[in-house]
Formats: sequence, C-alpha cells, structure tokens
Amino acid sequence: MKLEQRTSLKQLRALVAVADTGSFTLAARRLHITQPAVSMQLRELEAIVGEVLVDGRREIRLTLAGETLVRRAREALSAIELAGIEILAGRGVAAGTIDIVAITTAEYFVPRLLAEFGRRYPDIRFRLSVVNRAEVYAMLDERRAAVAIMGKPPSNMAVRRIPFAPHLLSFVAAPDHPLAKKRNIPPASLTDERLLLRERGSGTRDHIERYLKRHGVNALRADELGSNETLKQAAMAGMGIAFLSHHTFSMEEAAGHLVRLDVQDTPVEREWNIVVRNDQPLSLAVTTLMNFLQGEGVDLIGGRDRSVGGAR
Repeated sequence: MKLEQRTSLKQLRALVAVADTGSFTLAARRLHITQPAVSMQLRELEAIVGEVLVDGRREIRLTLAGETLVRRAREALSAIELAGIEILAGRGVAAGTIDIVAITTAEYFVPRLLAEFGRRYPDIRFRLSVVNRAEVYAMLDERRAAVAIMGKPPSNMAVRRIPFAPHLLSFVAAPDHPLAKKRNIPPASLTDERLLLRERGSGTRDHIERYLKRHGVNALRADELGSNETLKQAAMAGMGIAFLSHHTFSMEEAAGHLVRLDVQDTPVEREWNIVVRNDQPLSLAVTTLMNFLQGEGVDLIGGRDRSVGGAR
C-alpha cells in the first residue's frame, strides 16, 4: 500500500474536510476548490488505500477505514502546521490558529477586535465561537478553546483572568416611555415597571438580578425573552424596560429608537476579561493576542465611555 509514499496532503485535506462538514459541497467551499476536485481527490485516495473511505450519497458517513485514516490525517496535518508555527516562532514571528470563545454579548465588538488583530498579525488565524456563558465554561473546561472573552470567569476552574476593558450596562426603553425624560430615577420606580430579561444563566441576567437585590426592588412583572436582539426589539416596541450592555444598543440609541434611562447607580460597570486556563501552556500566538487586547482593546471597542445613562 505504501500510503506514506503515495498519499498527498491535498488528498488528506479533502478527506478531513468531507468528514468535518458531512458534505462534498461544503468541503469544496472550505478548501476553496470545486466539488469535482474534492471527489477526484477522494477517488485517488481510495484507489491508493484499496478500500472505500466515504460511503453514502445523500448522507455522508465514513467507513471503518475512512475513520482510521481521518484520525491519522488530522494528526499529520496538525503536526505539519505545528512545524510551521515552530519555525516562525524561531524567527520571532507569532503564527498558528487560536480557538477563541466569546460570550454572546461580546459578539457586538469581538469581530472588530479580531479584524484589526488579523491585519497586524496575518500569520495568526482564529476560530471563533459565540455562545452563552454555560457553554463558554464548558469549552474552557474541555479545552476546546484556548482563550475566552467574557465577564465573570468560572469559579470552579483554575483560570487566569486579565481585564482589558470596562463593560457598562444600563436600563433602556422606547423614547415615549414615561420614564424616558425623567432624571435621577430612584431604583424603587422600577417596581411597577415591566422588566424584560435575558435567560437565566446569562451574564446580563446575573447583573440585573444583583442590581435589583442590592436596591431592594421586586418587580411586579418580569418577562424572559432570551437574546439581546429580542430584548431590544421588545423595548423599542414599548413592551417594557430592558437591561442591556451598552455594546448592544449603541446604534439604536444613536438613531433615536432607544433611550438610556437615568436610573440611579447606573450605568452598572463590570469588566471584560481575557480568560485562559492556568494549566494550559500559552503559545506565542495566544500571548500576542492577550497583549493586543490589553493594549488596544479598550480603545477599539470604545470602552472608555462612562456617560450617565439618561444624559442626552
């Protein structure tokens, strides 16, 4: 068989892409080649192996030989990528792929950060996942992410937390809401209002619950609507008052669709953190990203704004 002499990297990449995507079309899109080219690479590989590797027309599945080869192909491709990273690191050049996970609210600014980071460090690539806080914790715990961008770090895991920007949260409502034009609103005024909440377990939900508890507020009505986007749309429609990160509603506020309410002791200020595991060695690429976020993050995301919620 002599796979090591006859198999090409292109064939291995095609096989792994089909295994990952479950589709010849998606595999071709990932590899930036045509679908017939992917099929040809797999046919040639199967001819070398002497067995079918991918079975099924509509539902793609790997044969036993295919699973074995995919597992080893991943190792080989990863080893070659690491060799290139190590060679560049020897020259003092940061390179490689970073698996990053960000909390859902961070999706409003993380792409801006990574776009600038990518321009400055073109040899560093990244895979970004945007999920809720529970999944961020899980991805760190299972080592599926090297870096997390979030607020509150997990308490049951040995991690390193590096603050890089302030995180402001305020109450918002439609411009015609009765509280929209009032100043220095006592927190007790929220008791009779309909509050719009994120799902339990989200960082934003945790922040508002702590605020209400600290000020002794028990809202008569609170509706759980889920995502930041749903909360914004509901607040703009006049459904009630939402408590949101400033990152999520800046455009709506600028357009006059939402106003920040001048509630006492707001904006609530928290921190955006870079979180990494203590027991996970940091690559040069990860260290470069961390230094970039610490040095440039606050200015790139406009995190220095501490204006009072209702001031216009």
